[in-house]
Amino acid sequence: MSENVNAQIVNGPEETAEDEQRRRNAEKRKQIEERRAEEQRRLKAAMEAMREGKGRLELEKPIIAGDKEIKELVYDFTELTGLDYTEAMDSGLGAGRNLSGLGYRQGLSLFAKAAAICNEGLDMQDIVSRIGATDAAEAVELASIFFSGSILAGRKRISKK
Repeated sequence: MSENVNAQIVNGPEETAEDEQRRRNAEKRKQIEERRAEEQRRLKAAMEAMREGKGRLELEKPIIAGDKEIKELVYDFTELTGLDYTEAMDSGLGAGRNLSGLGYRQGLSLFAKAAAICNEGLDMQDIVSRIGATDAAEAVELASIFFSGSILAGRKRISKK
């Protein structure tokens, strides 16, 4: 019987250490799951924004306009007019094209116009000339996705009569 008591005393701290390790592992799993859930929520929000053509682009490199540091740009492609669209499309003659058929300059111009509408104190030229390269790449992608989807949706509205 004294062997069992000695075994319990010896095994007691080991079980406590194992319990502690299990608890830490469970906490880590919970943190990972919470991060994954947050990433999924942000991805879903980003996909909705791309589909709707409006949202916010958090800038990796803030834009300085006057004495203001702008860390995000609100944009809304649905507010662009036909003239805004054609001016942006004409701005990229001879430029490289991406998969949507927009040139990179055209995509950036469309995004900048859509953002200038929503951000007081900034105009298209401010955005085009001050946006960082990685932010510009994201802006071009947003324009490409929106206008590719718009073109496909528009084709469904065309009929013979």
